[in-house]
Amino acid sequence: MRCEDLAEKLTEFLEGELEPELEEEAIEHLATCNHCEVVLAETREVTRLAHDHGRAVVGAVDRERMFDEIASRLRSSDTD
Repeated sequence: MRCEDLAEKLTEFLEGELEPELEEEAIEHLATCNHCEVVLAETREVTRLAHDHGRAVVGAVDRERMFDEIASRLRSSDTD
């Protein structure tokens, strides 16, 4: 799995909704990619903070922009 692939599946991964094969690929990728590990940790923290406040802090449009930005950064890290 590439960084870009993980970025596209990050929400499903966090919610435990990936097919077992894709989940295994994501876990293997995370074991070797510090960049994606940091993105995952930061996304978990944002999710935790939103949950702690009892409501979604990030609206749908902003969430989409956030994930687009994450995907863009992961794509650029693939070329580094």
